[in-house]
Order: sequence, then structure tokens, then C-alpha cells
Amino acid sequence: MKKFGHLLSFLIGYIFYLPFKFLPYRICLVYGTGIALMLYPLARKHRKIAAENIRYAFPEKNEKEISELVFKSFLHLGNLLAGTLYASRIDKAWMDKYLEYDEESLRLENDLKKENYGVVICSGHLGNWEILAQIIGTRVDGVGIYKKIRNRFVDRWLFKHRSNNKTILVSTEESTKVIKYLKDGYWVAFGTDQNAGKAGIFVDFLNRKASTFTGSALMAYITGARMLHYTIVYKEKGIYTMRVKDIGFIDKKIFPDRDSAIRLFTEKSTKILEEEIKKNPEQYFWVHRRWRTKPGDFPGQT
Repeated sequence: MKKFGHLLSFLIGYIFYLPFKFLPYRICLVYGTGIALMLYPLARKHRKIAAENIRYAFPEKNEKEISELVFKSFLHLGNLLAGTLYASRIDKAWMDKYLEYDEESLRLENDLKKENYGVVICSGHLGNWEILAQIIGTRVDGVGIYKKIRNRFVDRWLFKHRSNNKTILVSTEESTKVIKYLKDGYWVAFGTDQNAGKAGIFVDFLNRKASTFTGSALMAYITGARMLHYTIVYKEKGIYTMRVKDIGFIDKKIFPDRDSAIRLFTEKSTKILEEEIKKNPEQYFWVHRRWRTKPGDFPGQT
């Protein structure tokens, strides 16, 4: 019965996906926004979650401003949906037309590509991370970390969809592969802003303590890889802007122990993400339970 339910939900979702296989890119954006507007009145629970998160993040905003930001964030979910489902069709022609880099970001990326060292890419649920995953595979020898989905039909489809542009996918359960890829000079992308539960450490994030995964900093510590932060945000008329910030590399000689090094670089990457969110708050994924784990939920957690 459970298998049938998974298959049914996959088929329903696939029907909505079909137009993204052949419609022009700009029409896909309109279609995605239409779906978001259709779901907005029904998403009371998620609107409430978004509003609560925004109140903490921006205490200076009044209720009218919060409501407007919630609405804008749902409109962005339409762009996110469209970009996600269109992403496997991205090619060089699309990037030449719809992807912008600032000069400093492009210089940083090109300089590090020449060095042929492994790079840890940190990013979060801002802008369109699915498009970022596709672009990374076309620009560098890219590897993406992903978490398997319980619905195996959806999981199988997403795996094929995400790996269309040469991005190698590695599940969160295969950390030894990540070490090998980084040592071989690959660029490995991590989503760094998911609730980590008891497995994470607490760092400051948008005015609250957030349990945060340390895997990106740990892999950089073990392998000596450079850490970069990538952000891809929607601009206008289908155009996305890519920004790259240098987090640095972990010099083990200046830290008393591994934990202090990992904490500092986890805090640094989280701070950069926070700064990027403040530039485009309507494009953050406010509906997810980022702060679900609270200090004291798991005794002994740092």
C-alpha cells in the first residue's frame, strides 16, 4: 500500500513536470509562478512557519512588511520550482544568456581552477540551489552531496535529473567518497543550512542558535581543500546572478585542536550565508524548519 502511495504521488508530480520538458524557459517561469499562486491560499501552515522565521530574522519589520515578505517568498518558490524542473535542460547557450558573474567572483573561480586543488563549495537554500548544482557540473569537475528521498520513485527521478550536466552525485552516507574526490581535485558542493539535530553544533544564524552540520568544514580540514561560498540569486527576466566568496583554507598549525578549527569555519560559512540572505530575503526558503532543534534538546550538544 505504501509503495502504491509513493507511485501515485510521483505520477501526480510528474504530470505537473511534463510541461517543463518542452516549454521555453521564460514560459516555464510563468508556469512555475502560476503554480505558486495557486498553492498560496492553501499553504496556511507553511505561511505561518515562514512568518515566524522572518519575525526572528528581522525583528525591525512590522506585521505588514512580514506579510509582504512571506508573499514575495512564495512567488520566489514559483521561480525555484521552474528553475529546478527546467535545470536539466541548461546548456552553454542558456548560461551565456541568463547567468551573470561579478568580476571578482569570476576571477576567484578561474584562479582556483588553475591550481587543480580540491574545493569545498558551501551554499544554502537561497535563490535556486538546483540550478547551482547543474551549473557547477558544467564549469568544474563538480560533485554534489544529496540526501536520499524516502519515495524511491521520486529519488530515482531526481538523481537522473540532477546528474544531467555532468555533476557527480554522492549520498550523505558515502563520506569516504567525498574525501577521495576532494583529494583528486574535484569541487564538492554542500548544503550547509539544514537543521542538523543532535549531529550538529549550535552557531548564530539570523538572531537564533541553529544546529548546523559541520561536514563541509570537516572535509576541508581533513583534505586541505579550499572553502568557497556560492550564491545564485534571481535578478529579473529569467537572469540569475552568481556570487562567489572566499572562506579560505584551514591552516591546522594555528588551531589548538580540530574542533576549534571546524567551529570557526562553520561559523564563517554561516555568516556569509546570513549576509547573502539579507541582500535578497524574499529568496530564502523560509518555510523549512531550520531552527527546529533548540539548545537543551540534546544534552551535551555544543
